[in-house]
Amino acid sequence: MPEKSTLKELRAKMDWTQEETAKKLGISLQTYNAWEQDFGNVKISSAEAIAKLFNVKLDNIFFSNKVENYSRKLEKK
Repeated sequence: MPEKSTLKELRAKMDWTQEETAKKLGISLQTYNAWEQDFGNVKISSAEAIAKLFNVKLDNIFFSNKVENYSRKLEKK
């Protein structure tokens, strides 16, 4: 199983700028930046394109951190 990664980490491993990554995905720089900063909602079709571009599973990018954070909140209760 690949290690979970953020979009920024994946992009850095490829040595791409945000602009280069946005172009590869066919989206605006502003949209990609929002995704990387976790401010924007990603459509499932875009999420699939991101996973394919970086050759990772969807849950390694979009869900692992959220599940871990939720689990930590439950443990604190």
